[in-house]
Amino acid sequence: MLIELIRSNMDIQLKLFIALIMLFALTLSFSIHEFMHAFTADWLGDPTPRSMGRLTLNPLAHMDPMGTVLLLVAGFGWGKPVVYNPRKLNRFKSYRGMNIMVHLAGVTGNFVLALICSIINVFLVTLLDVNQPAVYALCQVFSYTAVFSLMLMAFNLLPIPPLDGFHVLEELMPLKLKYSEGYKKFQRFAPLILMIVFVLSASGQIPILGSVIDVIQFPFAWVINTICNGLVRLLSGI
Repeated sequence: MLIELIRSNMDIQLKLFIALIMLFALTLSFSIHEFMHAFTADWLGDPTPRSMGRLTLNPLAHMDPMGTVLLLVAGFGWGKPVVYNPRKLNRFKSYRGMNIMVHLAGVTGNFVLALICSIINVFLVTLLDVNQPAVYALCQVFSYTAVFSLMLMAFNLLPIPPLDGFHVLEELMPLKLKYSEGYKKFQRFAPLILMIVFVLSASGQIPILGSVIDVIQFPFAWVINTICNGLVRLLSGI
């Protein structure tokens, strides 16, 4: 991410241009992610996120200092977790189902954002002259946003606490295991384990994390590419 960009042989103006695009793409990606958590919980009946000022796309409301720094440095990170009260969810009968909806809302928002940005990019590249500076800049903005949004989605789908993928898995656990003493101990140490793996991966010591994220995002990227390729063929025939 930024470290690799700084170490590259690009001239300073190009580095600054790409850094600004990265900052915008990452900020929008995690703002959409956290907003969708808040919106879904609010829609399902819990006003807690709204009362805490989280029902907004303002990135300042969703920034987590450590998660934001890691996003910029390594490309993987998180925003400030959205707090909600599961007992206040009342739109449907299944509390477990509604909790899963809240936990999957963020990654769903990231997928939709990546799809929209990719489709816009298709229109820009197909219908306009990408050699024009303004068009080229817009293409880069939408391209980076799509890529980072998919990366954030895939990272959050990892079944590791406190990520969304684990919370979905947690909802499917037997209650006996979910409330066991051993599981509670695991929850306390899991964030530290995730941080260690995260740092080692960012330093290149455990590259497997990046490979796992690539595997997770592959089917989603395939869907987006299939839609965009079909759109390109459609526009080319006009």
